Amino acid sequence: MSWHWRELLPVDRYTVRTADYLTDMDQKVMVLLYQPLIGTVANGLYTTLWAHLERDQWSSTEQTHRHLMLMTELSLAKIFEERKKLEGIGLLKSYKRKVDSESLYLYELQPPMTPKQFFENDVLSVYLFNRLGKTQYRELRDRFSVDTVPLDEFTELTYSFDEVYTSLHHSEMVSNLRSETGEALTAAQDKTILSRTKKQGFHFEDFDLDLMRKSLSSFIVPEQAISADVEETIIRLAFVYRIEPLEMSKIVSQAVLHDEKVDVDILRRKAQDWYRLEYGGTPPGLGLRSHPIEHKTMNQKEAVTDEEKTIQFYEETPPLRLLELRSEGAQVAPADAKIVEGLILDYQLLPGVTNVLLDYVLWQYDMKLSKPLINKIAGHWSRKKVKLVREAMQLALKEQQSKTEAQQQTSSSGNQKRQGKRNQKRDKLPKWLVEEKQSKMASEATSAGETSTTKNQQSKQSFEEMLEELRKSKQQKGGLE
Repeated sequence: MSWHWRELLPVDRYTVRTADYLTDMDQKVMVLLYQPLIGTVANGLYTTLWAHLERDQWSSTEQTHRHLMLMTELSLAKIFEERKKLEGIGLLKSYKRKVDSESLYLYELQPPMTPKQFFENDVLSVYLFNRLGKTQYRELRDRFSVDTVPLDEFTELTYSFDEVYTSLHHSEMVSNLRSETGEALTAAQDKTILSRTKKQGFHFEDFDLDLMRKSLSSFIVPEQAISADVEETIIRLAFVYRIEPLEMSKIVSQAVLHDEKVDVDILRRKAQDWYRLEYGGTPPGLGLRSHPIEHKTMNQKEAVTDEEKTIQFYEETPPLRLLELRSEGAQVAPADAKIVEGLILDYQLLPGVTNVLLDYVLWQYDMKLSKPLINKIAGHWSRKKVKLVREAMQLALKEQQSKTEAQQQTSSSGNQKRQGKRNQKRDKLPKWLVEEKQSKMASEATSAGETSTTKNQQSKQSFEEMLEELRKSKQQKGGLE
């Protein structure tokens, strides 16, 4: 059951405005740089909202979300999910107010970063590199680059402003400022002049900056060395490379120069060096957090039964953390991390659903991840739009039953082929021998059917046994909660 309706209804109205002018270059940046990270659906939603704005108009007329559903052929739940992606990456700000008994939403489009800002961003550039690979990443960066001109080899001839223009006479200036012209120079308080902000992007809230500050030695890192720009860099690096506050304080201490300033470039290199030592040479990938709250069934409910505890575990655990638990805390292999990233980004599976799929394959194939099988099941679940963990668990059970039935049919077909070859003998047999053989074959088939039924029942229990094993292992480590 999806709970998006608690925040959004088809009859709710919305308007679109832009915080800044949007250009053709912004559109290229969206397709080539942002789309590999947010997906085509989120990019399409951004483009659709952009299209609401008429030429040289900065705000749109009111529409209902049902209109947006028809324009995009998306469900309201999907629109809500993709909207959050745009908000999280800094491309959209959403506001809401009550008008009588109705809700009115304001969607303010934020321009994407410039290519320079994007490739210098500590978060997005790393994830784009991981997503596209070294070759394509460099090709894209070169596409948005121009050759550097050695200006020191030239003599500048540019005229200055005061060499070309002259100022008004003092008396004329005072006279004009006292007239209606002076009033026109002052912007109205209820109007905002369009202006591209210096910094575009997104924000983070999870990193404990105070804890990091307290763990820093004031003799090594003076308080004034942590400027606002350095703080922003620290928070972004901590998110990308999964660095805890106490560990980050050590890295910051290594980036302090002799003039008691933190060098941002050194800070980046030290963070990258730390990551390589901890996780190897593979760059980190962009993944969603744990299961979205609107698709959780155990969010505000106490888990009582074993099944509810298992569902709660899948909903609260990030997929990479699940793989770490299955390997007793060992580092997740880069190939396995790529599989998880593909499930979330390519097949649009939610983290909890991804957990069920990973656990199902791990327990079925002796803790090995078979990528072809995973992709096949993921495609099936993606087409069925599975959002709830309970639904995924039920589909996993059906998947196992189908597998068992297919094996049974293959075994039965093989027996029939072998029997058919034996019956193709040209020698004529006595009637009583034929009847006796037919009776024996029927008896063998009945016995084989009973054996297959027993195996089928045992196979159906395997996934439940896996869940039981999961519960026991969690109790030994302190429980699922």
